[in-house]
Amino acid sequence: MLFLWPMKLLIALTFLLILGACSSYNKVLKSDDYNEKFVMANTLYDKGQFDRSIALYEQVYQRMPKSSEGEVAYYRLGKAFYAEEDWYMASYYLSAFGMRFPFSPKCEETFFLSALCAVQNSPEPSLDQSETEAALNELQNFISRYPESVWMDTCNQVMDKLRFKLETKDVLNIRLYAKTENYRAATVAAESFLESYPISTYREEVSAILLRNSYLLTVNSVDTKLEDRIKKTRERYSIFLAEFPESTYLREFDNYLGKLDAIVVPKTTP
Repeated sequence: MLFLWPMKLLIALTFLLILGACSSYNKVLKSDDYNEKFVMANTLYDKGQFDRSIALYEQVYQRMPKSSEGEVAYYRLGKAFYAEEDWYMASYYLSAFGMRFPFSPKCEETFFLSALCAVQNSPEPSLDQSETEAALNELQNFISRYPESVWMDTCNQVMDKLRFKLETKDVLNIRLYAKTENYRAATVAAESFLESYPISTYREEVSAILLRNSYLLTVNSVDTKLEDRIKKTRERYSIFLAEFPESTYLREFDNYLGKLDAIVVPKTTP
């Protein structure tokens, strides 16, 4: 029992300290002393208490928007929301910082972090990729504006990941066309993909989808388009074989030529 008393005392003291800190914070938050607000906001920010610093920085900026304190407050508002992973609010402050303080040495950093906020808003590949394209544009704008930036390598790495996400989205669409037996859409989308991404890691799979759906489109073709589709499927088979001579897909495709040969193309009447 004696051992429990120091523990209870420590808990009580901790509670009183927290209560006192909250009381002090609320007092400063409601006060008219903006220098005190700024000092406390900086202290909280430096301790990583970003959510509590935000309210104080907002008041400081509104009171002193053109001052050096206002500049720090606006900058740290963006950084605090970024640390809290509130990407939309972080983007709001970070993207506007350069317009409000165009001569600040912090403009490059805020521009970069604003672009990263756009990256964070990029969804999974299965969803609409408008945000991903917007993020790529933001990063490209940063590169164009700061071509010698220390964050250039990071930008390039992030852009590669975003582009791969767009590739994956296109592949998911192509797979869906094939799965739903929309042969024409699958072949058109696959051809477009191969032109757009000549060195994609999905190239063999998409080439296989192109050939398979070209074949299926042919065997289900109307007579007037049959001859042309047989020719295109043969060409696609030759291209696939030349590019992927060791592909496991060839086991499936080996019989295509024989089956195409067996198709009788109706003669057109003069």
